Amino acid sequence: MELHQLRYFVAVAETGSFSRAAEQCSVAQPSLSQQIKRLETTIGRPLFDRLGRSIALTDAGNALLPRARRILAEVRETSDLLSAGAGPSDGRLAVGAIPTMAPFLLPPALHKFTSQHPDCRLTVREDLTERLIDALVDCELDCAIMSTPIEHELIETEMIGRENLLLASAMDDPLSDVGRLSLDDLRDRPTVVLHEMHCLGRQIRGFCQSSGMTRRIVCRSTQLSTVLELVGLGL
Repeated sequence: MELHQLRYFVAVAETGSFSRAAEQCSVAQPSLSQQIKRLETTIGRPLFDRLGRSIALTDAGNALLPRARRILAEVRETSDLLSAGAGPSDGRLAVGAIPTMAPFLLPPALHKFTSQHPDCRLTVREDLTERLIDALVDCELDCAIMSTPIEHELIETEMIGRENLLLASAMDDPLSDVGRLSLDDLRDRPTVVLHEMHCLGRQIRGFCQSSGMTRRIVCRSTQLSTVLELVGLGL
């Protein structure tokens, strides 16, 4: 398996065409096609289904694509690092975080990092878990802060903290004087929830469902700050 074969394979997968991939890679199409066939011979399985004038990735092709992108990204980064004579503080770092965590965890961490590595080219992406996972697999991000569980064979995870789920109520709500609450205290209460587009919203929904607790939802918000503001207004 050669690096140029992986480059050709990724180009074909991304352009959806052998001819466009050959043009992108500045190589003759017969040469590119030959290298793809050699790669398929090495792997022992076809990478593309040839469907007339169109092509589609096979299961083997889909499995190879994220790995090939990662290998090529590592090669590019290593080449850039060595050619620039970079030191420990040089280079690039792409960080991702989900919106429910980014405002609270990223600023202090990035402040400390940039003070220690002022020459590093830092980029930050705030996005949903599913998109961050795709970006990690495609080597668009180096690391990301997300909520567990994260189960992907190409992603290594490390637990950096745990937090309890908390109930928020308005100051003048009778619940604020109850003390220790039970689930029965919350049944059928008007509820402002975090939208299930966020993994935290799905976790809360799953907790309520597993506990057999019905919710009378009056608002779904995509922002934690909005949830708290609406709760404070007594909604």
